[in-house]
Amino acid sequence: MPPVDVADMHAEGYQISVLGPVTGRRDEEKLDFGPPRQRAVLSMLAIQAGRTVSRDQLIDGVWGEKAPVTAEQSVYTYVAGLRRALEPSRTQRGPSRLLVSMSGGYVLRLEQNQVDAVLFERYVDQAGELRDERAYEASLLTLTKALSLWQGQAMSGVPGPFAERARRRLSDLRLTSLELRADILLLLGRHQGAVTDLWNLVHDNPLRERPRELLMLALYRCGRRADALSVFDEARRLLVEELGVDPGESLRRCHEQILRADPALDLPSSWVTAASGPGETMPAPVPRQLPRRVLSFVGRAAELVRLRSLLAPWDGSPPQPVVVIIGAPGAGKSALAIEAAHAVSEHFPDGQLYVNLHGATPGVKPLEPHEMLSRFLRALLVPAEAVPSDIDEAAALLRERLAARRVLIVMDNAAALDQVRPVLSVPQGNAILLTSRESFAVADNCAQLRLGTMPHFEAVTMLAKLVGAERVAANPAATTQLVHLCGGLPLALRLAAARLVDRPGWKVTDLVARLRDERQVLHELESGDIAVRASFRLSYDLLSRSDRPLDRAAAKALRRLGLLHVPDVTADVVAALLDIEVDLAGRALERLVDAHMAESGTYGRFQLHDLVRRFAFELSEEHETPDARWAALNRALGLYTATTRLAVRLLDPHRVQPPGPEVEPKPCPLADGSEAHEWLEKERPNLLAAASQAMTSVSEPTARQGVALCFSLWWYLHHEGRRRDNMAIHQQALHAGKRLNDLHIQARAHGNIAGPLHQMGQSAEAAAHQETELALQRGLGDRFAEMRALGNLSVVYVHLERYEDALRCAEEQLAISREIGSNVGERHALFMAGRASRGLGDLTAATAALKYALVQARDAGDNYQASECLVAIAEICLDQNEPLPAKIHLEDALDRARTIKYHAIKPKCLCYLARALRLLDELDNALSCVKDAIAIARTVDDKRWGEIAAKEQSAIYAAFAKSLKPPSQRG
Repeated sequence: MPPVDVADMHAEGYQISVLGPVTGRRDEEKLDFGPPRQRAVLSMLAIQAGRTVSRDQLIDGVWGEKAPVTAEQSVYTYVAGLRRALEPSRTQRGPSRLLVSMSGGYVLRLEQNQVDAVLFERYVDQAGELRDERAYEASLLTLTKALSLWQGQAMSGVPGPFAERARRRLSDLRLTSLELRADILLLLGRHQGAVTDLWNLVHDNPLRERPRELLMLALYRCGRRADALSVFDEARRLLVEELGVDPGESLRRCHEQILRADPALDLPSSWVTAASGPGETMPAPVPRQLPRRVLSFVGRAAELVRLRSLLAPWDGSPPQPVVVIIGAPGAGKSALAIEAAHAVSEHFPDGQLYVNLHGATPGVKPLEPHEMLSRFLRALLVPAEAVPSDIDEAAALLRERLAARRVLIVMDNAAALDQVRPVLSVPQGNAILLTSRESFAVADNCAQLRLGTMPHFEAVTMLAKLVGAERVAANPAATTQLVHLCGGLPLALRLAAARLVDRPGWKVTDLVARLRDERQVLHELESGDIAVRASFRLSYDLLSRSDRPLDRAAAKALRRLGLLHVPDVTADVVAALLDIEVDLAGRALERLVDAHMAESGTYGRFQLHDLVRRFAFELSEEHETPDARWAALNRALGLYTATTRLAVRLLDPHRVQPPGPEVEPKPCPLADGSEAHEWLEKERPNLLAAASQAMTSVSEPTARQGVALCFSLWWYLHHEGRRRDNMAIHQQALHAGKRLNDLHIQARAHGNIAGPLHQMGQSAEAAAHQETELALQRGLGDRFAEMRALGNLSVVYVHLERYEDALRCAEEQLAISREIGSNVGERHALFMAGRASRGLGDLTAATAALKYALVQARDAGDNYQASECLVAIAEICLDQNEPLPAKIHLEDALDRARTIKYHAIKPKCLCYLARALRLLDELDNALSCVKDAIAIARTVDDKRWGEIAAKEQSAIYAAFAKSLKPPSQRG
C-alpha cells in the first residue's frame, strides 16, 4: 500500500523503540503500550510507519494461521488501547491524529526517524554506501549510531509470526553491521580495537565464518599469529562436528595467507606511524592509578560494549565527558567500572586517575570535594603546598593540567552530584567514569548507564569461578536456586560463594536450605565486615537522615513496603500505606528508584528486589510500632478491597457483592468496564498475594480484611475461569473463618469453594461444601444467603444428574427470592428449574422456564444470566435437532459473554456452536469454533469441555471425510 503523507501530522516528540522491549516516549513521558499482543500490533504499525497496514495483515502478523474467531474484535480493542496510550488527552469520541483508520486498516503517522528499527536500517544502508565510497571514518560513525539504538532482543516478549520474522531479519542485519564495523576498523588500521569485539562476535556466532576471518586478520596484524591460526582450527572442528562441512573458500584462503605470512595481509605503509626522532626529552611519569581487575569478573558484555563506545568511540572522536554507572547496592558497579577503565586505558595515554569517594562505605565519611581535587592535582605532579585552598581555584588548576591531555578519571562510589561537581567540566579529550547509587541525569554532558542484576548464566559462571566448576555443576538445580535467592546481585553471589569456600564440607544444597529461611537470609550473606544488609542500610540511612522531605518520605515508603508481601505496587497502594496523597507517594517511589532501592517495571508499577524486601521488613519492625504497622497494612488491604468491588461492579453490576467490613480508603478511579478489567488483570497477582497474607495474620481486623478481599474476588476469578486460584484462596478463607470462630465467613467460604470444585469436575465434593453452606446459612437465619446457597446447590445437583433434587432446590430458591424481593435470585431459580426439567425429560417445561428467565435477564440488562440462559436454550434446540435457532442463541450468548469478560462459559458455548454449525454443514466455521473452544478450555483449565470439544472436532473431521470436502488450512 502507498505511504501516507505525515508532514502535517501532530507527531512531534514521539519516539517508538522496538530494538529491545517495545517502549515509547512522548517528549520525556514514558508510554505504556499494554499487553504483549497489543505491543505486537504497535510493532507492525511502527516498523511500517507512514504506511497502511490492513486488519488482515495485523491478524496474520499477531496470530498467524491460528487466529481465533475473536481476532478481528481483539484488533479493534488493541488499536483503541494504543490510541489511549499514544494520545491520553484525546476525548473518547475524538479522532486520533496519530493512529488513523484507513480503508481496511490503520496507519501510524510517524516519521522514519521516530522509530528506532527504521532508523537503524537507514543508518546501516548509509554506512554501507560510505564504506563503498572509502569514507571510512564517516561510515564508522554512522554504524556506531545504528548499533547504539539496540537495547536488547528486538521486540522482546512480543508474540506472533510478524515479530518472529522481524526479529530474525533485524538480528541478522545487526550481525552484518557488526561485521561491517570490524571490517572498517581494520581498514583504518585499528586492529587492536577490533579484536575484543570480534572475540565476542565469534563467541556468540561460532558457526559464522566472516567474523572468524576478520578476527584472524586482526590477530595477525597484532602479532598474534598463533592465536589467529587457532581460531581457524576451532572453526574447522566446529563446522565438521556441527554441520559436516569444511570451512569456506574465503576462510581457507585467509588461513593459507597467515601460514605463509603473505605481505598482502599487512597494513598499507600509509598507516604506519613514524617513530620518534632522536634527541627527544623523556616524558614525565604518567599516573596509572587504576585498581587491578577483579579476577572473577564475568559477563556484562553489553554494558562493556556501551561503556567502550562512550569512552573510546569507534570513529576516534573525543570521548563522552562524563559517564556514570548507576545501580542498586551490590550490583557490581565498581567492578564494572574498573573492568571498563582497563579495557579503554590505551585510549588515554596521559594516564588514569582513581579515587574512592566513600559514598557507599558504612561508617566512613564521604570524601570532601577539596580533598578529591587535591589528590588528583598531586597525581599530576602539583606539589601539595601549591594546591589552592579554594575549591574553585583548585578545580581551575585541574582543568589547566588536563588541557591538551587525554586522561581518564575514575571516581568510585559518589554520594551525590554536589560531591563531584567541581571536577565534571574536564577539557575535551579527557573523560570521567563515575559510579553511584544516585541518578546523575541532571549533570551536563552526562551519559548514564543503569546496571541491573546479572543474567542467570553469568551468575552461574561467576559462582563457578569462585567456588569451583565441579562443585557448582554437581547439582545444577540447587545452583539455580542459589542464584535466585541471591537475586542475581553480584555482591550477594560473592558472599554466598565466600560461605561455600569457608565451608568446604557444605554442598550448594546446604547453603540454599539456609538461605530459604527469610529470617536468616541477610545474616547468611555476610563475610567479615562485608554484608548485603550493611550495603542496603547505608542507602536507607542517606534517605532517612536527609534534610529533604521527599527523601524522608521515600525512606518511610521503603519501611512500609516491607509490610505488604505483593509482587509490585502502584502509587495508590503506597499512598494508602503512608496515608498521604497519591502524587507524593508516586514521587517517593520514584525517589526510591533513583536511589536504587526499588525498581520501576511497567509504567506506574514498582517492585522491590527480594533481598531489599526482606531488609524493608526488618526496617518496619525496627522503626514502626505494631499499631502503626497494622493500620498501614489494613489501609492498603482496604484500598484493594474497595477497588476490587468497584471493578467487579463495573464489569457486571448485577452480581451481588459479598458482605464485609467497611473500608476506609476510596477506591482507585475506574471509569468503565474496560478500565476495571485492565486493573483487575494487572493487580490479580497482588490481590491474591495480599488476601493470602492477610488471612493468615494474627491480627483479627487484618484477617477479616483479607477475607473481605478474598470474597470480593470470587466473581472476577469465576468469570476468568481461574478455578485453582479461586479455590485456593477460599480454602484459606475457610481456615480463617474457623480460626476466628465466625460462622458467616465459614458458610460463605464453603459455598465459594464449591463453585471452582464443580467447575473442575469434582461435583460430589462440591455438593458436600454447598450442603454445608446451606445448613450454616439456615442456622444463621440469613434468608438471602440461604436463597443463594439453594441456587448454587441446584447447579451441582444438575451436574450430578440428581435432577429431582435440583428442581426442589430451584423451587425453594424461587419462593425465597420472591419473598425477599431478589430479582437476581428469581432469574437464577427459573434458569435452574429449566435445566433440571431438561434433565427430567420435560423439554416443554424446561423451555418455558428458560425463556421466562431470559426475558427477565434481558430486561434487567444482566448479560451473565442471559448468556447462561441462551446456552441452555440452545442445548434444547440441539436436543430437538434444530441447529439454526441454536446457532442464533449461541452467537448471542458469545457476544454477551465477551461484553462482561465471562471467559469461563466460552468453551461450552463454542463447543455447542461448533456442533450446530456441523449440523448446518458449515464445516469450516465449525472447525474454527471447536479449535477456539479447545484453546480456551486449555487456558481456563476446563478439562471436561476440552474433552467434549476434542470429540466434536473428531465428528467434524468425520463430516469432512464423508462429504469429501477438505477443511481449510487453519493451522
